[in-house]
Formats: sequence, structure tokens, C-alpha cells
Amino acid sequence: MATRSTPHPDTLAAYRALGYSQPPKSKSFVRGKSQTLEQVVDAAPTLSQLSAIARDTQNRLKAIAPLLPVSLRALVQSGSVEDDTWCLLVPNSAVAAKLRQTLPALCAHLRTKGWNVNTIRVKVKSNS
Repeated sequence: MATRSTPHPDTLAAYRALGYSQPPKSKSFVRGKSQTLEQVVDAAPTLSQLSAIARDTQNRLKAIAPLLPVSLRALVQSGSVEDDTWCLLVPNSAVAAKLRQTLPALCAHLRTKGWNVNTIRVKVKSNS
């Protein structure tokens, strides 16, 4: 698809019929400049804050992954952070019971990595 630098004469005639002397100009930020989703999110203050929280929780999960049993790594998801409490989400109570055995070591490991985590809660996700 070729792009024209000047409008087609028929187009100009159609604009004149509508009362325009020239074609309306498009906004510069719309035409020719694409943005990544990350750029758009970072530009909006609220979304930027949520994105930072999501990155933080994912980084915490990556930090503890080597300490988790291999069979549990894919089942554990990161949840919310409130002050010094972090929440982990698991699919069932068996995984939660196994994970609860490692919580003191996980908290200590996160503190050595610079996060202020004194408590990790484990919640079982509902299937609904």
C-alpha cells in the first residue's frame, strides 16, 4: 500500500464540498509514532504504579524459585504485597501444606535479598 505525500484531487474536492479549504490535520502523536504497551503504561501514573507492584512481586517469586521444590515451582503464583506481608497463590491445599513447610526459609532468603518480608501468606485459589 503506497502512501501519498499530497492528497488526491478527488479527496481535496470532497473536503472543499464539506467546507474545508485544506484536509484536516491529524494529531502528530497518532500518525507515524507507535508506542509499546510498556511506554503507554509508564506514561499513566496509576498504571505505572500497578506495573511496578506487579514487577516487584514477580521478582520476589523469581528470587525464591530456586528454594522451592521443583514439582511446586510451576504451581506457585505471586499475589499481593501489603507492608511486610506477601501472599502466594496455590491451586490446592496439598501444595499449600507443602509450601508452608518452607515459609521461614523463604522469608529469610527474601530479607537477605533486600525485601522487607516478615510474613508470607499462602492462599488456595478457588476454581470458580
